[in-house]
Amino acid sequence: MSQWTEGTIEANGIRIHYTRTGDQQRRSILLLHGLTDNGRCWSRAATELATSYDVIMPDARGHGQSSLSAEAISIALLAEDAVAVIRALSLDRPILIGHSMGAVTAAMVAAEYPDLVRAIVLEDPPLLDAPPLQTDVTKALIATPDGPASPSTWQWLFELRALPPEERLIKARALQPAWAEEEIDPWAASKAEVQIAVLDAAHVAIGAFPWREVFARIQCPMLLITGDPQLGAVLTPETAHQAAALARQCQVVQIAGAGHNIRRDRYEAMLRAATGFLAKVEAEAM
Repeated sequence: MSQWTEGTIEANGIRIHYTRTGDQQRRSILLLHGLTDNGRCWSRAATELATSYDVIMPDARGHGQSSLSAEAISIALLAEDAVAVIRALSLDRPILIGHSMGAVTAAMVAAEYPDLVRAIVLEDPPLLDAPPLQTDVTKALIATPDGPASPSTWQWLFELRALPPEERLIKARALQPAWAEEEIDPWAASKAEVQIAVLDAAHVAIGAFPWREVFARIQCPMLLITGDPQLGAVLTPETAHQAAALARQCQVVQIAGAGHNIRRDRYEAMLRAATGFLAKVEAEAM
């Protein structure tokens, strides 16, 4: 991590902050985080991926150190931000890996800009059919650390943000006792950085994501990683297979024992699935 660098680009009326792991001669991976997280929340996975890839972790608008404009948030706009990073850093057909909000952003990029993306990996993308804020399925999208919240409730976040950094860490460890320590620090820090103005707007944008139309236009290889809806995963196996049937090249992997935060709940299983898929993609490209 000592060789990691940070930078910013100006695009789409905002400042986009990113962290990069190092070797720019390797294939690039863009890691897109979920709602209320930031780019550094990928640090554990990025450390492992950096042995083979050039890894870039941007902060989505309104998250981390990226700014927020008055423009209405949409998944299309978040995708344009990701594309701005790809172009500003001259990334050659990177692989996109996204979690939740970042997953649907990656899917939108692949659909709208097929020539820019080599492959995508989607960790529990929220593919919803009901309007946001009106279905129990959406509860997992912004689940409180100790269980699903009502979609309009951010009290857990407000309480966590109000704590001093050390107390926030202690609280985070108590709320997520099964997570590795490497996940706790960036997760807790991200909650203090996310801008309140982005919360409901981003959640509504996620709920309005037209996933059927988008997935039907995705041409690149895609891996859908699902968890267990009983543990809070948003993407059901049924919806995952519907989505896979729409896309040109899609593989589905379900990881037992994982909720919405698949890589945090079952890190080794998720990384094994992702790296195995990426190895196959690279082999087929040769």
